[in-house]
Amino acid sequence: MLFRGRFDKQIEHLKEKRGDVKRAYDDENIQNAMEKNDLLAMIISALIVIMPVAILFLLAISAVGVFFIAR
Repeated sequence: MLFRGRFDKQIEHLKEKRGDVKRAYDDENIQNAMEKNDLLAMIISALIVIMPVAILFLLAISAVGVFFIAR
């Protein structure tokens, strides 16, 4: 890291400022908790985002093959 010393100083400052307060994210049970069907929702959303881009990319490569190699 480029400015590791500055980063460490800021982290120490924040720890001193915060004191003994614990963040909610630091709790292990909250980090690993997933609700029912969260995994399915993540998979579906990933497919909605990635599939159109992949299809366009494959169509572009196919078009290059048809127009420049096959003809």
